[in-house]
Amino acid sequence: MIWFVVAAASLVAGIIQSVTGFGSVVFLMMELPFYFDMIDAPALAIVINQLFCIALFWKYRRHVQWRVALPPTIAFAVTNLLTMPFVNGLDLQILVLVFAAFLILLALYFLVVAKRVRLAPKPAAGVICGALCGVSAGLFAIGGPPMALYYVAAAEDHVSYLACMQFLFTVTGITGIVGRLYSGLLRPEILPYAAAGTVCILLGAVVGGRIAGKLNANVMRTVVYIFVGISGVILLAQQL
Repeated sequence: MIWFVVAAASLVAGIIQSVTGFGSVVFLMMELPFYFDMIDAPALAIVINQLFCIALFWKYRRHVQWRVALPPTIAFAVTNLLTMPFVNGLDLQILVLVFAAFLILLALYFLVVAKRVRLAPKPAAGVICGALCGVSAGLFAIGGPPMALYYVAAAEDHVSYLACMQFLFTVTGITGIVGRLYSGLLRPEILPYAAAGTVCILLGAVVGGRIAGKLNANVMRTVVYIFVGISGVILLAQQL
């Protein structure tokens, strides 16, 4: 059952990220905590996603706006690395409760608040956003969605937005893997699942690339965040 969940979640995650530009780790972390603890689930999500992010970054590399992309990415990577050593000292049951609440708030934010908010495309705003997202990524492997709001405002066009996002995911994914290895948060037992998930997420990327023009990215994002909120409620109910 676990193998099927990892494979299916990775396949769908690849489709989602190909169509919307982000969301693969969000979708993985919507499923994996039901089958792995809060040490292994974020580590597995990051490893599965990494090769996919590198491939997407390489595809869009010529369109990266470096002055827009670099400051938030550096801030994100630094706070991500600083947060991870503290995870080992946290009570895993409390971490699951906090994560469940995080999913619910994330869903409410994107379904209700984000449509009315436009971040100022200033470097300071990007650095602050990157730093805060790095903390959430250090805890839960999720930091991309709020960054998407900043890059949408700061990038000159949609292709540049995609390029900046994939640069962020590539760099912070690498630092996330290194940080989790150093902190003992990436255990060898998950690597077979990571290998299977990597194959499936790349397959999902191929499928997503072929159907992207036929799907409405905004509708897909809305559906994803509805299920994110539902997953948070279920996870919270299981722990209470």
